[in-house]
Amino acid sequence: MKMAKTDFLIKETPQCGKGVFSTKTHFKNEVLFSFGSKVVPWRKANHRSIQLGKNKWLNPSTKELGYYVNHSCSPNARFIAPHHLAALRNIKSNEEITLDYSTLVNIPKWDMPCSCGEKNCRRIVRSYSKISGKLQRKYRDIVSFAG
Repeated sequence: MKMAKTDFLIKETPQCGKGVFSTKTHFKNEVLFSFGSKVVPWRKANHRSIQLGKNKWLNPSTKELGYYVNHSCSPNARFIAPHHLAALRNIKSNEEITLDYSTLVNIPKWDMPCSCGEKNCRRIVRSYSKISGKLQRKYRDIVSFAG
């Protein structure tokens, strides 16, 4: 799986600080890049970590693209094991790479405000177990902590 470092760049976004942007077209299901490389227990996880299991989190460093991937209620990427992101749909050049954070965390009391600006913005991003049944069914096969 070879990915060119020039396929993505980190730059400022209008509403979320820095984000990851594509520099070329990527196609649905294409593996994009490694999210992170360090697996840590819950007590060492941070606000950028992805839940892999009950006490297992993937923790990207500031040197890894995953650290800069922002949330969207209309994501264009998903997490795939063991530590990569893949395109949920075709992604155009200069488009920001986004994930729905509800697919990455399953801690019932977790939530955060959303400012993604999408037409379907939920205003609050909640843990997978607290989102609507309709959304759970949509995301059932792409959550990071399944299995």
